[in-house]
Amino acid sequence: MDKSSALDYINQMFPTEASLSGVEPLMQKIHSEIRRVDAGILAAVRQQSNSGTKAKEDLAAATRAVEELMYKIREIKSKAEQSETMVQEICRDIKKLDFAKKHITTTITALHRLTMLVSAVEQLQVMASKRQYKEAAAQLEAVNQLCSHFEAYKDIPKITELREKFKNIRQILKSHVFSDFSSLGTGKETEESNLLQQLADACLVVDALEPSVREELVKNFCSRELTSYQQIFEGAELAKLDKTERRYAWIKRRLRTNEEIWKIFPPLWHVPYLLCIQFCKLTRTQIVEILDNLKEKPDVGTLLLALQRTLEFEEELADKFGAGTRSKEAGNDFEDTGESNNQAISDIRKKYEKKLAAHQGSESKEKDGQKDLLVQELGYVHIFGEIYYAGKHLPFLHKDKLCFQLIKLAAENYLSALMWQFNFRGIISSCFEPHMAVYVELEEKTLMENLEKLVQEETWDIEEGTQTNILSSSMQVTT
Repeated sequence: MDKSSALDYINQMFPTEASLSGVEPLMQKIHSEIRRVDAGILAAVRQQSNSGTKAKEDLAAATRAVEELMYKIREIKSKAEQSETMVQEICRDIKKLDFAKKHITTTITALHRLTMLVSAVEQLQVMASKRQYKEAAAQLEAVNQLCSHFEAYKDIPKITELREKFKNIRQILKSHVFSDFSSLGTGKETEESNLLQQLADACLVVDALEPSVREELVKNFCSRELTSYQQIFEGAELAKLDKTERRYAWIKRRLRTNEEIWKIFPPLWHVPYLLCIQFCKLTRTQIVEILDNLKEKPDVGTLLLALQRTLEFEEELADKFGAGTRSKEAGNDFEDTGESNNQAISDIRKKYEKKLAAHQGSESKEKDGQKDLLVQELGYVHIFGEIYYAGKHLPFLHKDKLCFQLIKLAAENYLSALMWQFNFRGIISSCFEPHMAVYVELEEKTLMENLEKLVQEETWDIEEGTQTNILSSSMQVTT
């Protein structure tokens, strides 16, 4: 308070002289208040003093705690580095052990497969010596798969020895199969009841070997079948143009007689079809030779009859083996393939058609663009034969059996479809074209004689009552 206020307060508290008697109690009260305030101040000072000391103690404790925390962090970091080093060492040891385990597993697997390969080769050798073709065919597939696992070890002497032994066994099987098939058609099949079954089993072995073995076998079989035909119709008696019809009767009789026997061949081999192709080519060669060796012009009637019979025979073959009217056997063979593989076959076909077309295009420039259709067909046969053969020997395809089966089915089906593209029409009859001049001359001579006769017989008179100037001979000329 300011002085004026203090004076006012005192005058208010002691307005009269009588009221001064209350000064002493007031002073005691004020002193009491002052002591209370002093005590409060003293207590606050003491409390503040104690708080400062405690704050210092707390600050010191916090500093010690931080130091301890930093020490623990350094200790944890050190232990973490030690743990990391330990983990790396452990992982290094684990990796070594893992590699060791992998190598041991590979070694055990290789030794196991090697044992299986040795056993399989020995069993195959026994089967080959005993001509157990059915068992040998399955064993060949197994050995081929086992051999594919040792492609990386082919420089090892033991593997080289086994591969060479397997190669010799395949040659032995091939020679046995060819030897057994040489007896087909000689009449032994009627004497030995199990010969046909044995040959049917031998076909399984041929399919398990390289595609070239099947081609060679079928080619040899067709050549052997046509040997007697070649000998018969190259003789002086039947090597004549008027005996042409008997040639076709011979092959049709041969096909009909041996129909049951030739069922030993798998349908996909198309043996009758290939035999007819070879027969047509041989017949064409012989007929060309007959026509070229004629000392005089051929008789027109004989020439036309031979041509007519040839055209009829070609039409029969086209109906029997043609794409539009295949035989029931071939038709069933195609129906069994189903539509599920059509896309795969189409894709594979397009891919290799492009490659072959590019290859043939480069060659056509060098050879003036003259390419035989048969060369293209043989190119497809070679391509898909290689796919089929490679599919049996590539390890990754055997891991994916579906892929292998799809390629095998696509190759076989496409080869089967490709076979039907051969055109029988004109394969023999086209050789008659250079010698048809005698027919043209005869027709021309006949036409001129008829014209001359009509001219001589014509009266050149016009009938009365007609409105057109038409000669009567003109009607005969048009007919």
